[in-house]
Amino acid sequence: MDRNQIIGIILITVVMLAWMFYMAPTEEQLERQQREREMRDSLNAIERIDRDAAEQSIGELRELDEPLTARGVFGNIAVTDTVLTTVETPFHRITFSNAGGGPVQFELMNHIKYDGSQVTLLADTTRSAYNLGFLSTENYNIDTQDLLFVPRTTASEISVGAGESVTIAYDLVLDDGRTLTFEYLITGDGYELGLSILFDGVRELISGSYFEFGWQPRLRTTERSRSQEATYSAAFVYAGGALDDINLTSAGTERRSITGNIGWVATKSKFFTQIIQPVGETDGAILMADVTGRDDDIRTHYRSIMRSMVPADGESQFRLFVGPLDHRHLNEFHPAAYDMVDTGFRFLRWFSDPFVNWIVLPFFGFFGNLLGNYGLVIILFAFVVKIVLYPLTKKSFESMAAMRELQPEMKAIQEKYKEDPQAQQQATMKLFKKAKVNPLGGCLPNLLQAPVLITLWRYFQNSIEIRQESFLWASDLSAPDVIIQLPFSIPLLGDFIAGFVLLMSATMVLQMKISGQGAAANPQMKIFTYILPVVLFFFFNQFASGLSLYYLVYNLLSIGQQMMINKQIDHVKMMETVDKKKARQMAKEQKMEERKKIKESRNKGE
Repeated sequence: MDRNQIIGIILITVVMLAWMFYMAPTEEQLERQQREREMRDSLNAIERIDRDAAEQSIGELRELDEPLTARGVFGNIAVTDTVLTTVETPFHRITFSNAGGGPVQFELMNHIKYDGSQVTLLADTTRSAYNLGFLSTENYNIDTQDLLFVPRTTASEISVGAGESVTIAYDLVLDDGRTLTFEYLITGDGYELGLSILFDGVRELISGSYFEFGWQPRLRTTERSRSQEATYSAAFVYAGGALDDINLTSAGTERRSITGNIGWVATKSKFFTQIIQPVGETDGAILMADVTGRDDDIRTHYRSIMRSMVPADGESQFRLFVGPLDHRHLNEFHPAAYDMVDTGFRFLRWFSDPFVNWIVLPFFGFFGNLLGNYGLVIILFAFVVKIVLYPLTKKSFESMAAMRELQPEMKAIQEKYKEDPQAQQQATMKLFKKAKVNPLGGCLPNLLQAPVLITLWRYFQNSIEIRQESFLWASDLSAPDVIIQLPFSIPLLGDFIAGFVLLMSATMVLQMKISGQGAAANPQMKIFTYILPVVLFFFFNQFASGLSLYYLVYNLLSIGQQMMINKQIDHVKMMETVDKKKARQMAKEQKMEERKKIKESRNKGE
């Protein structure tokens, strides 16, 4: 949990509880220490990424790090030319290369970046993203992405429609006829690929009982804010029915080894992922993270590598997924795959996971298709949440209204017993008992609804359903709705002002005034009425506009609910339990006010 996340949950909780406690919010800050461990030497044996590859064209072959003869029998390969084959499906556009025998470019056909270009998770590399590594019996570290395979097809373009499939195969042929083959099965029905690795005589050349297989390059950035994307990027391993991950919130490196049978490994960015699932026995996994820079200059490189057993029958199979963090497609791949999406803080996962999976996602899926606009879906969802939580918020508002009625009496008690705190407390509790008011009555209902609001705060930050969806002036509900671009940058706020956040903050001020927090009787709360909205304006400005839209609508509904409840409260009846004489005076004033209104109405009619 990083610093912003901690501040966020505190501030949101303060928003819900501030009305009851009548005090300024506390702002807790947690400074997370940087995890700087010098592990680069230990990672070099596995790491084969080329830092200069981004400057080369996709058709160029990078110069090898060491002579081919340094790989023993795996160095005597006659192929010298690279051959590219592009396979296009309704979901992918994948460019394969015989350099490493695998994909060197992944484009997602149904997703675009903030600048309008196609989402490309892998590009500007000359080697296969997938690498098979092992120690040969000649004691050489072999990485297949360094070797040239023989392609079984020389076609440059292949089209695969819905319901169709194609197999792309590459052979690594040794001098003695032994062959290592990669066979990729690409279908036109989703983001999943199949991979079969055939060890035809090569098994005897592998030292030990396992090999390593994984995705080597980093997933490319797809969102405008690199810092936001870095926050939600991570490497994962699913083993023993549990999900483990590495996620660095500041510059540093980390490596974690997991032993035993592995379900799958993955790396992800904010909205996209690649997953490798073995079909067979494994021996463990390795998760690695390398983060450099900070803020919008941050660069993340996460890797997850599978340690698979060398197959006795000479064939290893894998299921591969490269695509969006979409619930339907991930759930079809593996029931636990969607757990990579951050739908709530760890201490709330017992609530947030079922709430999102069983309520939020079906709601957004159904009404998204029905209405065709996710801005309208967010507004409708805010209405539904407000209706469901109405009994709790009604009790909370009524309790707060009762406490406001007692403010004069409470102030009188404070003046009378200002030198005796114990007597002051006893008199105050006696007043509450006489008025039949629970001082915590406004707090407890809000505590019960806090998990809902906090979960939604996290969900809107990570929901791919609202990515690239527009509403009013917001072109992307998963990103800030910039209405004013500033010529300078302000800490936390950034270099722009978001529209929905501005409106959300304004409704917070109005809501506090209507609830009585700006009363002159409490100068502290009068100041707080303006401080809290400003603080949240700074904090929410760089968040998803869909999140701000939700809280804007929720605030407007709360204002309407508060005004309605204020009209329904019988102030005279409430005061009778405390001061009958004052209650009679209030009743008299109410009747005079009603007569005055009737008289004014008649005069207008004449």
